[in-house]
Amino acid sequence: MDNLQEIMAINETDAISDSEIDLSEIPEIKSLEGFKPIHPEYYKPVREQVSIRFNKVLVDHFRTFGKGWQTKVNDFLMQEYINGRI
Repeated sequence: MDNLQEIMAINETDAISDSEIDLSEIPEIKSLEGFKPIHPEYYKPVREQVSIRFNKVLVDHFRTFGKGWQTKVNDFLMQEYINGRI
């Protein structure tokens, strides 16, 4: 633990203060509309478990994709939503 405190002390002495950081070239974020994560594999949206009824033909079709078929249904519906089709 002492080693960690030594490392922190060294970094704090080399650090610049917040008031010295130039933020003038960073654009102001006014809206998150159209936001798409750069690395979507690390972005975990909030999900909600629901019960919904589909035609058996659709469920059978999606189940042929194997494990993770419900995620594939979610991804398909999300893409249609993003593209404005639903």
